[in-house]
Amino acid sequence: MEKAAGAGEEKMLWARLCGALIILAGLLTSVEALGWLLASDQNISSAIVSRLVLILRVVAVAAGSILLFWPRPLRAFAGIKTILFGVISTFVLIGLVGTLGLIMAPAIDYLVPTNPEFSCSETDPYCNQTAAAGLDDVMRYGKGVAFVDFDGDGWVDLFVADAERRLRENDWGISSFYLNNGDGTFRATDIGVESDDLLSSWNASFADMDNDGDQDMAVASGGYAGHSRISLYENRMKDQGRFVPVTESAGLSNLNEDMFRWWGLAWADYDNDGLLDLAISRVYGPVHLFHNDGDNQFTDVTASIGIATPRPWRRDGKNVVWFDYDNDGDQDLYFAGIEGHMFFENLEGKSFQDITDKVFAGIFPENRIYSVGSPVVFSAAAADFDQDGDEDLYLGRQSEQDLVLFNDGSGAFSAQGVAAGIDVNISVKGDRSVDFENSMGLGVGDIHDDGWPDIIVGSGDPKRADKDVVFCNQGGVFERCTEVLRGNADRPFRTRTHGVAFADVNQDGATDIFQSLGGDNWWDRKLGIDSREYGALFVRNAATGLKTATLVLEGNKSNRDAIGARVKVIADETHFYTVRSTQAFQSQNEKSLIIALGQAESADVEINWPSGTTTKLNVSAGERRIVKE
Repeated sequence: MEKAAGAGEEKMLWARLCGALIILAGLLTSVEALGWLLASDQNISSAIVSRLVLILRVVAVAAGSILLFWPRPLRAFAGIKTILFGVISTFVLIGLVGTLGLIMAPAIDYLVPTNPEFSCSETDPYCNQTAAAGLDDVMRYGKGVAFVDFDGDGWVDLFVADAERRLRENDWGISSFYLNNGDGTFRATDIGVESDDLLSSWNASFADMDNDGDQDMAVASGGYAGHSRISLYENRMKDQGRFVPVTESAGLSNLNEDMFRWWGLAWADYDNDGLLDLAISRVYGPVHLFHNDGDNQFTDVTASIGIATPRPWRRDGKNVVWFDYDNDGDQDLYFAGIEGHMFFENLEGKSFQDITDKVFAGIFPENRIYSVGSPVVFSAAAADFDQDGDEDLYLGRQSEQDLVLFNDGSGAFSAQGVAAGIDVNISVKGDRSVDFENSMGLGVGDIHDDGWPDIIVGSGDPKRADKDVVFCNQGGVFERCTEVLRGNADRPFRTRTHGVAFADVNQDGATDIFQSLGGDNWWDRKLGIDSREYGALFVRNAATGLKTATLVLEGNKSNRDAIGARVKVIADETHFYTVRSTQAFQSQNEKSLIIALGQAESADVEINWPSGTTTKLNVSAGERRIVKE
């Protein structure tokens, strides 16, 4: 009897031990632990598997708890207790190893951005100075960004778009206007823009539309943030300290009779009458071209001048790019888009001709993800990438291969991707163990101040943060050089980059860079995360760069901003520049031109103004000169 009682107690003890181990297995064997241990990307993304694991964990904890207090049911399995104990112990071991792995070497969470610490030395070419510059005040969802001198004091200021609904229903973000303190630091300011005109604002494009010497503003709102409006403001900072709405009086109010998902704005003087005209794009619906009639009056000339939008409600339209693709002295017009894009040749400012099929026929590679024939252009930017004097075009193509379209001088393009060094990895979007280098954000500017336009590709999407890719231009061929911006960070900078803009914020003759970062409200609510981020200002260490000079062009017969002016610089090398409006991911670079002199002490400069006149001058290294037409 005593032996039987002892055996019974032993079985009860064994059953309780198994119950405790089952509870431990249920607590340790989480989907995160299993992902870290068993998945190639250390992550289990299947919702079905996640729910199944959760159910099994709950069952395990419940069953183990029962066995602790009522172990009798397990006594029936005493004959196979060794096998059963081994199975339970295996699950405990799996959970323990996975949990310890998560603690000691956490898996990369691509949903959440990483914000590294940056340590800067005298030899670093760039340093993240966001906090020191006063730009870490608001976490945003990424949108467009613009460098422009709002108040006319000669120092470039900053606009960062946002104004999107937050996770709480009545909480809205705010687009911010930052004035430069005259030393490269900034302070947020209210310039009088009405809150309704910044509802879901996507970007703003600045230009001197009335040639009175200050920067006026057009605002596009909506995009993927919702349906909203177009707004136009006249700059009256000098006499009233604010911007004044003129949308209705200017003739643009008919655009707001219905709300749309507006996306892109860009200014150019398409008929070279000295007044800047405005092109507007939206996600769904026809594009628009407004002619500047003077006295802040605009006329919608879209139909009369030959601008037609094929499949307007399916195009998924994106940004606008003005550039002179055929070197005939007038600005041609490209509208980017996912399912459809459009390219119009300017015929001496009198009409436009659709040359989309002529220019792009046969130059796109076969799409991997999107439907056959879709251009899949999420953002586009013009620059003379091979520095031969002709305007080229960069197409950032979302989940397809990015392309550089090199202009042969006659207006014919050859498209190059990997062959030109643009070797982005777009093949593994679903594999979170490797970087997915799609073009969501985009910026084009001269990172090294060497005269060769470089490219910043903002990777990531609403469902994942990822590392940006920086491509340095090595004579018309590109090489990865992301470490130029990120090399002094203590860990990878995984983010969601959208707008990227270039300017000399402290007037030291070197190019600085601002990136608008942050995800998407709709996906945050769906995924239960907060993907907002602070922007990032990377300030260049001028001591590590080449010699430069700065030109501030002021048109007379041409538009006051000199948008469209072409500049040739002869120093150690010959380089070409153009004054541009907004492009890329709704980004506006400073209109002042930092020109490269290499190691030379001076350079010969030739400016071809939009009016057709020419100015020749010589500039010295370190000089900042205002050049009037």
